[in-house]
Amino acid sequence: MTDRPKSIPQQPPTNSPIPPAPRPALPGLTATAQQHAFRETFIQRFPKPGIADAFRVVGDGLVDALNEAGTWGPKSPHPLTYDELRAACEDLDHLVSYLEEVSGERVGSELEPLAEALSARAGGWADRLARLVLDIRRTLDEAGRAGIVVDDPDATPEDRN
Repeated sequence: MTDRPKSIPQQPPTNSPIPPAPRPALPGLTATAQQHAFRETFIQRFPKPGIADAFRVVGDGLVDALNEAGTWGPKSPHPLTYDELRAACEDLDHLVSYLEEVSGERVGSELEPLAEALSARAGGWADRLARLVLDIRRTLDEAGRAGIVVDDPDATPEDRN
């Protein structure tokens, strides 16, 4: 096993002749940071000190309560993994819109050079993320129709069962 933070799981071996790309360690990313109930894109809009932290504490309490109760939303005809990926896709779609807004800040505005450069990059990131969202949606649609995920070049025999 490589020296990766515990919050980034090791990828399973694949049948692909191309080895999976290593996931970079993301500084400051922890398993609990991924569980906040409120998006950082929402929380960052509160400039008053302490408000963002209060949202995180309340959100963490909600997530803990749901975990303890074992109740996550209404009953679904799909496996939990399917519903989790659908929810992640919706969050990613939100990030696409958010990055598009950041990218649009440079239109009709005069930004300092750093903000201008970052705003321009945000548009490219939005495009890349939008392609990922489309891929996830296509995969989920296919899985919903067939009951399995097909055409995944990295899938192992265990993934297909």
